[in-house]
Amino acid sequence: MLHRFAPIFIGAAVGVLALVLALPFLSRPWPGAAETVLITLGAVAAAGLAWLAGHGLRQAGLARREAEALRRRVEDVGIFASAARHDLREPLRKIIAFGDRLTERLGPLPDDPQVARYAERMSDAAGRMRGLLDELTIWAGVNDTSTTMEPVAVREVLEPLVAGASEPLAACGGRVELGELPDIHADRRQCKILFEILLANAIQYASDGRPLVVSVAGEVAADGGVVIRFADNGIGFDDDKAERIFLPFERLHARDAYPGTGIGLATARKIAERHGGQLLARGEMGIGAVFTLILPRQKASL
Repeated sequence: MLHRFAPIFIGAAVGVLALVLALPFLSRPWPGAAETVLITLGAVAAAGLAWLAGHGLRQAGLARREAEALRRRVEDVGIFASAARHDLREPLRKIIAFGDRLTERLGPLPDDPQVARYAERMSDAAGRMRGLLDELTIWAGVNDTSTTMEPVAVREVLEPLVAGASEPLAACGGRVELGELPDIHADRRQCKILFEILLANAIQYASDGRPLVVSVAGEVAADGGVVIRFADNGIGFDDDKAERIFLPFERLHARDAYPGTGIGLATARKIAERHGGQLLARGEMGIGAVFTLILPRQKASL
């Protein structure tokens, strides 16, 4: 912002300085050579000031118009995306419903088992699309909703999430260990979404060779911020791909092996960054992964 008005400030300073230097000589009836030079410099500076002021104001006006145009474009994109998410749900529900009816009506077809396979794949694809729409709705909601800051007890948010995940945890023989967890000042709804994503991610990528253990603990940093770590002993990932997993729709594994939309972790990082925090990842293939949430002191929120 300052660079837009710098020409005005510089021109004003030069003009004022030249006029101040010229004023003592203006009282004499016949200005000499020195006085004439100073008066000329003052006049040039004043003219330059006028030009620079006009140029600066024109640039500021142009910048305001461009910012307003960009804001309108962003709003238009948001409205279109919201309408598209809403309008896609109805035909998607019909695809799923009629696909299920078709599967029930066909039943087993020994003469042509491929037909039943087609219906099954259609239903699976529709289910994935429904999941993607749900994830995109959450992603958009992080931008659309305002952030309401309030004191949040992290343990009180996590315990219901862990209880709600008892079935998938039992399926992989897993457990969640909650350590020391400092309270934070956060948006409770977004806090829940972020923790739910990290917990679901740990369960999804559990290792087949050992029971899953997810450890969640936090601490208050030396600068007054908050650090919360989600560590698991799942399949892990190559550490050089740590940033890729936060990209929307980016997947490190085949969908058939590990289903998902590829937008969950991107949403989690978006929530952290929206409130001045960071979400980092560190992994080791075959050993596990650690997701670290870092919240600043003044914005210790999600």
